[in-house]
Amino acid sequence: METIDDLFKGPDPIISDQLTGPLLNSVPLLGTDVWQEAINKFDEFAETEANADLPMEQQQYLSDLRVDRYLCDVLTHECELLEIWQRENPEHPEAALVASLLRRHSQSGTRSRVEQQERLYLWAQKNERDEIAGPILGWRLLCQELAESLLQWSGQEPQDPRGQQIRLWQESLGFYPQNRLRIWALRFPADARAPQILAWEAAINREIGETHPELLPGN
Repeated sequence: METIDDLFKGPDPIISDQLTGPLLNSVPLLGTDVWQEAINKFDEFAETEANADLPMEQQQYLSDLRVDRYLCDVLTHECELLEIWQRENPEHPEAALVASLLRRHSQSGTRSRVEQQERLYLWAQKNERDEIAGPILGWRLLCQELAESLLQWSGQEPQDPRGQQIRLWQESLGFYPQNRLRIWALRFPADARAPQILAWEAAINREIGETHPELLPGN
């Protein structure tokens, strides 16, 4: 089983947009475009005045965190609607894809994963001599590299449904790009870039669980 160090030493992050399977399109199932509605409702300038007295870096961090939480909440909303749909349409051809999304979301889509990143980052900075601190900070940098690639790709493919969620990033990678990449990968696992995102998180969580389980959600 690979560790996070093995992954860091491996090849460069996958940036291919190839698909390994079908994408779930919830629009015809639900009769509404959950993500487009979220884009329309999101006000990127909300709370700007309230944070105007804070340093620019802190303002950006709070803005990024707000987007991360919003992304998580929108995915949760979509899954709630799909759960109702699934109960009413168990034999539908798309039912298996819906069930797969609901299962992934129940395992990894909670807000606690969003809040965890600040805790991990601050801990790693304060405990830089600990063996796990380097991998935690390196994981963030690795995710930032892939997030930059994804953001650039989404601008070139405005009609691709995988780019729709990225538009909510508001031209910002996020202070903790792990959050945005995880939510994106949970929603689009058939994208060639998604498995590595989830593999990175699984690897770092295994090592944290072995050395500092108190840093994981629920502990």
